[in-house]
Amino acid sequence: MKDSRVNTLKRLLKTIMSGLMMIVTLNSCSDDVLNLTPLDRISEEAVFVDETYLTNYVNGNYRGIRPHYEPDAGGYEGVTDIGIFQDTQVENAGGAIAYRDGNMTADLVDNFTMGLYANSYNFINRINIFFEKTEGSTEIDPDRLRVLTGESTFQRAYIYFELLRHFGGVPLLTNSVPLDQANDTPVSRNSYEEVAQFVVSELDKAAALLDGENMETGRASKGAALALKARMLLYMASPLNNPANDLAKWQAAEAAHEAVFAEGYSLHPDFIQVFKEPIKTEEVIFGREYTGPNGTESQAFGLAWGYNYDFWPSGFDAQQKVMPTQRLVNMFQMINGEYPYLDEDFTVNPEAGYDPQNPFVDRDPRFYETVLYPGTDPVNINDGAKSTIRTYEYWEDANPDIPDENPTKVDPINGQQLFDFGRDSETYFDRGLTPFHWNVQTGYTFRKLLDFEGPRASTDYDYNNVTPWIRLAELYLNYAEIQIALGNEDLAREYINMVRSRPSVNMPPVTATGDELVEVYRKERAVELALEDQRFFDLLRWKAGPGNIDSNPVNGLDTVTRDWSDGGKFFFGYGPVNTQRAAWPGDYYYLLPIPRAEINRSKGGIEQNPGYD
Repeated sequence: MKDSRVNTLKRLLKTIMSGLMMIVTLNSCSDDVLNLTPLDRISEEAVFVDETYLTNYVNGNYRGIRPHYEPDAGGYEGVTDIGIFQDTQVENAGGAIAYRDGNMTADLVDNFTMGLYANSYNFINRINIFFEKTEGSTEIDPDRLRVLTGESTFQRAYIYFELLRHFGGVPLLTNSVPLDQANDTPVSRNSYEEVAQFVVSELDKAAALLDGENMETGRASKGAALALKARMLLYMASPLNNPANDLAKWQAAEAAHEAVFAEGYSLHPDFIQVFKEPIKTEEVIFGREYTGPNGTESQAFGLAWGYNYDFWPSGFDAQQKVMPTQRLVNMFQMINGEYPYLDEDFTVNPEAGYDPQNPFVDRDPRFYETVLYPGTDPVNINDGAKSTIRTYEYWEDANPDIPDENPTKVDPINGQQLFDFGRDSETYFDRGLTPFHWNVQTGYTFRKLLDFEGPRASTDYDYNNVTPWIRLAELYLNYAEIQIALGNEDLAREYINMVRSRPSVNMPPVTATGDELVEVYRKERAVELALEDQRFFDLLRWKAGPGNIDSNPVNGLDTVTRDWSDGGKFFFGYGPVNTQRAAWPGDYYYLLPIPRAEINRSKGGIEQNPGYD
């Protein structure tokens, strides 16, 4: 495998000193440690011979692993069949508009990916500096250096994995590039297979270096390295990267997943608690907490308010950047294991026991932990002095002239004026608010990953959220997909049903076969892993863009009224709420373009992905 040096612009490669001063801490690092030497006096050499500084340097490099809520428009779910961006958010995200409309270009891709390409090479360069400066070190305790080397190896592999699934093959560098040589260093692009094999081999090294270590939560571990290797091999075996369907690639992915299972992980019994502190390490193999006060770990990992600010219900100065679609809602089965509809035309499944006018009764328990729907049971809404308990209010009054039971519009809990929580809301349990449109096109809001016990956005609050980057349920579903590809449907159903039989979920076992099993599996994956940065990349690696990424129209609740003369009875109407998505442009859209600035600086060394001029 050839070793290339990156040729990047000066904005990509920060100075070494700015990198050294990116001192961040995990919970275990006390404040007094940071005061040993003023940051402006830390020399490059001091960092690499001092265990505390070196640990903090490695901590900082975890920020190179992309957060799930990027791109800034609200995560990639917003360009898939299970999510839609809020209009006002898309207006501020030209890259998201371009991708949605089939017009992605090399000039707009940085806006869509939040500068992923350049940011990734910045952190790769920092990690390469770590390897170069610590090679043969005698100043750092050997056992400690081994662990830090294992973490750094994992970090670089993860960053390359992200580059691969966005862009395909990219320049593979293992040596640092000094700032003054950034524009003069030749570069060439390595193939997808070369970079992917590098990732696999590096993760083997990381697993060996971290073997036997009881790592703090949020850090790389042997299990995390093995799990990321398993995911990498699944991507390598998938149709996008394995057009000949080489079964040996599926078998390699199978063996890698079995190696993770041998580590003794297990599913946590309560689905929603997987996303709450403390991290459920029996299931979450690699994840992060929003710990702190003062946002200590959140800021260390670049998460800050994270999901609460970006996905909280729109209104009262929150974002609600992306919303569930009706298609996702329809993927949640009834508790008898039947889907509510037979097709996209809202043909009711007669076996389901489903009532379109009472649609949120007797659904898969994961539905209630994933989606907020009109009339959702009261949830805590915390925003300082205006903390209260609210119903998800998305409806219009069928009879607005009925006498108001709360004419003062004063919250009975906190004595303040009521505020909206939803779209077109005119009520607070009983009615009374001025209509307010919050651009919640589908009528639904994501509930998963949010902390309603805390304020919608604060850098001072110790949030209860957990972000799982890799968890066992994903690997069980990966393994089911592998077994389908290998023709072992019984084993595939067994692993799908292991996820469905979690005590808090307890859904009937899947019995489908053939093409129906593939469809059921893909829906199960969307339901279990919603908002976990999976759906967009699943559709790409399956080459399933048509009808999914370009799902048009996007359906949702196009009518919601509430009749107060009949005890507040709801009426629901279903249909198109957005028709802006363009037809699938073609296979070239399964990869994003390399940013034009990088192509130009390479002086012909990097070829653009096909389809992007």
